[in-house]
Amino acid sequence: MRNRFLLLACWGICTTCTLAQISPILCGNDLFSDMVRQHYPALQSDFHHTFESALKSRPYRQAEPLTIQVVVNVVWRDAQENLHDSIILDQLRVLNEDFNRLNADTNQLREIFKSEAGSPGIRFELASIQRVQTDRLFQISLLGTNLLSEVKHSDQGGSDAWDPEQYLNLWICKIQPITIFGIELGQVLGFAFPPTNLPHWPADVGAPSPEEDGVVVDFRVVGSNNPNSIQTPGGGGPLQIKGRTPVHEVGHYLGLRHIWGDGGLLGPNDCNQSDGIYDTPYANAQSSFDCNTSRNSCTRVEEHYNEDMPDLVENFMDYSSEDCMNMFTRGQSDLMRNILQGPRSGLLMPFSGMGAGGAVSSFLVWPNPTNGLVVIGFEAEHRVRASVRILSMSGHVVLARPVSIYHPGKHVITLESAFQTPGIYMVEISTETDRVVRRLAVH
Repeated sequence: MRNRFLLLACWGICTTCTLAQISPILCGNDLFSDMVRQHYPALQSDFHHTFESALKSRPYRQAEPLTIQVVVNVVWRDAQENLHDSIILDQLRVLNEDFNRLNADTNQLREIFKSEAGSPGIRFELASIQRVQTDRLFQISLLGTNLLSEVKHSDQGGSDAWDPEQYLNLWICKIQPITIFGIELGQVLGFAFPPTNLPHWPADVGAPSPEEDGVVVDFRVVGSNNPNSIQTPGGGGPLQIKGRTPVHEVGHYLGLRHIWGDGGLLGPNDCNQSDGIYDTPYANAQSSFDCNTSRNSCTRVEEHYNEDMPDLVENFMDYSSEDCMNMFTRGQSDLMRNILQGPRSGLLMPFSGMGAGGAVSSFLVWPNPTNGLVVIGFEAEHRVRASVRILSMSGHVVLARPVSIYHPGKHVITLESAFQTPGIYMVEISTETDRVVRRLAVH
C-alpha cells in the first residue's frame, strides 16, 4: 500500500515526499490543507489570522458550558449507510463526554500529562436528523479543488445545510476510497472546515460557499455502537471505533490543528513544526493508528515542560487508535472556547428565525466585518412595525432603532454606529411575532 502513495506526487502538491509519514487512512484535513495552500491563498491567510487571534484571546476556563446545536445529515445509498438513531445519539453522547472530560477512559492518561488535561466545556444538542437517500458515490478528487461538496447540496444528491452560522452541520455518508488512475491509494475518514475570520468565503478565490461549512465523516466511524467496520491499514483487522473520529473533526471545526504541526500530506514533518498550542509536545509525524506510549519522535526540550517529553498519543488530534485517545489539553480547550466566543459565536446565539408567514425575510448584514458602517437589508411581506438593535455579546444594547414598514418589498437600513471596541456583535431585527439575529464582526 505504501508504494501506491508515490502517485500522489502527480497531484502537484510537491515533487518529493517522505513515505513514512503517509498512512493509507487519513483525516481529510491533510488533503484540505494542501488544497487551500495550493488554490486558495487568501483563504489560507484568513485561517491563519483566525488561529493567531484566538491564541491571543483571554482564556475562558471555569466558565459556563457553551452549547452548540447540531444538525445531522445522513446521506445514504445502501441500507447500512442509513444509520439508526441509536448510533447517532451515541455519537452525541461521546461528543458531550469527550468535550467535558467526562469520558470513562480519562484514567488511561499517563501521569506526566495529567496536569495538562483540560475540559473545553462544550455541549452538543441534537437539533435535527435529516435523512436523504441518494444514488451518488461521494469520492474526493485529488485533481480537484473541493472535498465532497455534492454531499452538502440536495440538487447534487446530498442534504442542504441548516444555517451554518447557528448550527453545526454534520454530514454522514460513505466516503469512497481515494483513487487515481483506478489505483486505490487510501481512505479518508472525515474532514472539517476550520473557522475563518470572515462570515463568508472570499469571492475571488473560488472557495466553498458558506452552506458547505461543517463536518463530514464516513458512516463507519460514527458512534461506539456502530455495527459497520473499517479495516486497519496493513491488514491488521477492523479499527477500534469509539466515536473519536467525529471528536477529532469537530476539533478541526473549532480551530485545532493536528498535534504534529500539519507539515503537509507529503511532508516534510520535523521537530520544528508546531500546532501552535503551548502544552502539546512537539512530534515529527502522526501516530499510525496505534497506541505506542513509548514513542518519542522529538528529543526537544520545550519551555512549557522544561524536559524532553514523549509524543502525546492520547490526544484527540493525533492519528492514534481510538481506544487510546482520551484528552484535549488546557491550551486546546482554551482555543476552542475562544473560537466559539469569536468567529463561530453565532453557534452560541439563542435559536431565532422567521416562522411561517413571518413579516420579514432575507435578512442580510454587510459589510461584515465592518469598521463602523452597517447596512441591513431585508424583504417585507406586508406592512409591519419592527425594531433593529445592535448588541454586544454580553447583551448590552449598542444601538436601537424602531422601523415602520409601510409597503411590502425589499428594504435597506443604514446604521452609523460608533463601536467603542472591536469584537463580535449581534444585529437583531424583530417584529411582534418574529426575531432574527446575525453575527457582526467589528474591526
